[in-house]
Amino acid sequence: MFTKAKNASPENKAATLIAPEDSSSSAQSSTAHHARSSLSVIGSNTQVEGDINSDEDITVEGRVSGTITCKQHTVTLGTKGYIKGDVFAQTLHVSGEVTGNLVVLHRATIHKGAHVSGTIVAPCLVLEDGSVFHGSIDMNPDNEILKSAFNDAAGSSITPSRLSSASGASTQKTTKAQGTTTANHAAKQNETEA
Repeated sequence: MFTKAKNASPENKAATLIAPEDSSSSAQSSTAHHARSSLSVIGSNTQVEGDINSDEDITVEGRVSGTITCKQHTVTLGTKGYIKGDVFAQTLHVSGEVTGNLVVLHRATIHKGAHVSGTIVAPCLVLEDGSVFHGSIDMNPDNEILKSAFNDAAGSSITPSRLSSASGASTQKTTKAQGTTTANHAAKQNETEA
């Protein structure tokens, strides 16, 4: 598959390899390299106390106490991961436990086995069968909190008290998802009860 370079110096001949001439494979690898975004991982044996600001995708397998701000990328919480604090993300996948508010620009998915307590502000929300949610949901894409969190050039975050008061939900609910579903029905039910 690879051949040694013919014009390499004797000491570099063994280390220098030339890939076969295939323009399509080199173009694909170049495209794949540029399309792949970087990823930060907080390992299962790691505890972080403090705020995290990330300009790349982030996966939390350990424990985080603080605000995670990843406004242009994806935050993924693993099955044994735990977050105590607010999360601001473009896309969010939760398989572990969160105690805090989740503000998501695009889509939040609460996977089977996840436990979430707090306010979720996201225009698209999926609660899978076997997930547990306690709190309030706001799926209005024109929500003031969502707009200010993602349109603020200075990057200031929303305080938890503003999240709780702006959600408009005076009663807290516990929901155990009975099937994979988007939460449009739950959001409409909250609006009629308010």
